[in-house]
Amino acid sequence: MRILKGMLVSTVAITAFTGLGKTTHIVSAASNNSVVQQKEANVEKKDEKQIIVKFKNEINLPYEDGIEKRIKHEKNDVVLENFFSEFPDLTLTRLFTSVSPEEIQNLDKNAKTDNNNSSSNLLNYYTVQVSKNVQAERLVEKLKQSPLIEDVYIKELENLTPPEIQLPNLSLNPYDDPRFENQGYLKEAPYGINASYAWGIKGGDGKGITFVDMEYGWLLNHEDLINQNIELMSGRNLDQHVGHGTSVLGVVSAEDNNIGNIGITPKATVKVISQIRDNGQYNTADAILSAVNNLNAGDVLLLEAQSSYVGYGKQYLPVEVQPDVFDAIRTGTDKGIIIIEAGANGSNDLDQFKDINGKQVLNRNSKDFKDSGAIMVGAGSSTVPHERLWFSNHGSRIDVYGWGENVDTTSAESSRSILNLYTSRFNGTSSASPIIAGAATSIQSIAKERLGQPYKPNELRAILSNTNTGTQSKNPSVDRIGVLPDLKAILSNLGFKSNASDSESEHPQTGQITEQEPNNQSIQANILDFNATIKGNLNNNDNVDVYTFNIDSQRNIDISTLNEKQIGMTWTLYHESDLQNYVAYGQNDGNMIKGKYEAKPGKYYLYVYKYENKNGSYSLNVK
Repeated sequence: MRILKGMLVSTVAITAFTGLGKTTHIVSAASNNSVVQQKEANVEKKDEKQIIVKFKNEINLPYEDGIEKRIKHEKNDVVLENFFSEFPDLTLTRLFTSVSPEEIQNLDKNAKTDNNNSSSNLLNYYTVQVSKNVQAERLVEKLKQSPLIEDVYIKELENLTPPEIQLPNLSLNPYDDPRFENQGYLKEAPYGINASYAWGIKGGDGKGITFVDMEYGWLLNHEDLINQNIELMSGRNLDQHVGHGTSVLGVVSAEDNNIGNIGITPKATVKVISQIRDNGQYNTADAILSAVNNLNAGDVLLLEAQSSYVGYGKQYLPVEVQPDVFDAIRTGTDKGIIIIEAGANGSNDLDQFKDINGKQVLNRNSKDFKDSGAIMVGAGSSTVPHERLWFSNHGSRIDVYGWGENVDTTSAESSRSILNLYTSRFNGTSSASPIIAGAATSIQSIAKERLGQPYKPNELRAILSNTNTGTQSKNPSVDRIGVLPDLKAILSNLGFKSNASDSESEHPQTGQITEQEPNNQSIQANILDFNATIKGNLNNNDNVDVYTFNIDSQRNIDISTLNEKQIGMTWTLYHESDLQNYVAYGQNDGNMIKGKYEAKPGKYYLYVYKYENKNGSYSLNVK
């Protein structure tokens, strides 16, 4: 066997999994049953580590278990010969076991056809089990001496993103889903992503696109998910964090029915894939590659995970900081898969992050920047204006943000015995990322329906992160978490018009503005007098009051609203020349909602909203 051959990349991983006990409840994809629980006695806790070894580009190894025997036999590298002689119990096994070598070759070949900068060859990733009494650092130092090796490092265990941080004319009918009113992230900008606008466009419900959630626990027979017939693609469905995965699925895929929530794209095909592989090992890269191999260009893969890293402790980082995971992600985006990656809950400035080689791989302005092609998500507040939440990673690598708190969605307990649990407190980049995944799925479905093909990963990332069509955070230069996508602004900019009728839309449209009352009667906007205090109530399904006033000459106006019951409430202001985009919005200051605007002449419309399913009252003053 010739080890030196061609321009291939070889990687050896010395691997481990931690965190499972002997009585873990699992569901295996191989069982052909995604709902029934099983007891699995052979999934045990292992205190082991992973070492990743990356050979230089010209190295080629056959993809087979026990490859160390060939390395020793060929005698091409004295360092590696001595290494395996000193540690005879170590055996190299394949890292990627869910995808055949032939399929991996095809993925790599297709990626290189479309992209000259495609990811590394994945066929030479291997794993070795190392017991806790072996010093991994010592092994790393020995392997670094090999002239065949390009890079070697200890792989930190990726961690699931924690679940807690201490009626228009539409294809869907959200109004019979009783918790829809709690789902503020679905509402119009600047509060949410304006999912209702997308639902008024054919394809906006996600039909024709496959959405996959990667983590390792879900209640797939939850009452608001069961009819989605969600498939476990591969790996094991564990009780650990089952509520987390169930909450993620609810944001994107809760059914359009008369119970619970409604997902952003409930008509998309839904699948899940577990980081706990069929062999019981924790292997994020293998899970990603397995999903990528079974998805088509334009489909959406959500990575609900985060990673530890040497020197960072519990200041978690995006999973792509691990090179094997980066390469798996890049293989997916090269194929055309839309990959949504949680930016992680580490409070880190990602521009300052340096990998073990001292490179700023997450800084877009650095010569060392490495682009996986994934859309990376930060976490913003649920209140307007949205500001970066304290735990969210931030920096130039973050493309967009979603709500990182107070997300209302499906839930579950580890016992799996209750099928109708919900939460209004799902949070973290965990809750932000499925909001973006849902928006991405909606846009891809519309593009496939209207254009005949979905957008490419780089195209969709540019669309979602466009500052002209997204809601910027409170202080963009400080927050550095991108924008919250506004589906109405995005789809309008792309030339897709919603079928939502003007009279029922929650946004002002054209001409005389009317307000839809709960009794289905429409009234004209209320005329507002300057310097007069106006009392108003927003009760039950009466979510908005509309006011209008005229400005004769340019002047500064000061709008203040006393939120008397301190519910979720704010206001937005529109000029008659552009009834699609607000010119000002209220900022919360205690129980006051305030804002100033230098108004040009013309007619204005002021919308006072509530975005919480509670009754409220207010006092409004404009001067």
